[in-house]
Amino acid sequence: MLAHPCSVRGIAVENNYMATTGLDRKLRIWDVRNYKQLCAYTLPFGLAEVSFSQRYVIACSVGNQIQIFNDAHLGTTTAPYMSHQCTGIVCSLQFCPYEDVLGVGHQHGFTSLLVPGSGEPNFNALLTNPYESRTQRREREVKQLLDKIQPELITLDTTEIVQVNTDLLEKENERLKLLLHTKPREVKFKPGNKKKGRGSAVRKEQIKQGVQSEQRFVINEARKKLEEEFLAKETMKVEDSQKTVLDRFRKKDV
Repeated sequence: MLAHPCSVRGIAVENNYMATTGLDRKLRIWDVRNYKQLCAYTLPFGLAEVSFSQRYVIACSVGNQIQIFNDAHLGTTTAPYMSHQCTGIVCSLQFCPYEDVLGVGHQHGFTSLLVPGSGEPNFNALLTNPYESRTQRREREVKQLLDKIQPELITLDTTEIVQVNTDLLEKENERLKLLLHTKPREVKFKPGNKKKGRGSAVRKEQIKQGVQSEQRFVINEARKKLEEEFLAKETMKVEDSQKTVLDRFRKKDV
């Protein structure tokens, strides 16, 4: 994705939007769903770091100055929402989740700025609760993991997960055996009656035999594939059961 014709200085992503800054003094807002540019703003020279808040407030660093834009992703912003000058060159920016606070790291230390309306006031306590205790966090993590695991995989004996399901394997083998011992179905074919003088009993029998041979060939091919599949499984079982410690010295087939 080509965001700028020159070097990119900063990237910030929030939900479906992405903000990038470059050496061309451009602040570009992108829609990450279709990788299209929504709008672009020209800022003073020295544009570098950028950060997105939960309420789509954008903070940019221009040298030792912080410029904050509100609703910049809508393309209606004409001037900065707030501006703050630090004592040194800004090197990092980050909004605090669920709080109207912007953390700024610069050459002479760290500064916390109050940005009204930047944090999300409402939160889902079942997913992310900023005030949860250690016990609540553990319960939430366990519940989220259990929701991802299939019920049949939950067991007290952890070794059962790596074992072979012998019941299902036996059912599959019985199904293959039944298919191998089934007799081919009788072909019901009745040739059409031709006009007088153009057909005979011998010709009808020849047509019937030809159709039966074609269908018999298809059935035999299907049975042959099943036999190969079944015999391959049986061979693998025998090989696995006859393995010894000295097998490592045997020549392997290339």
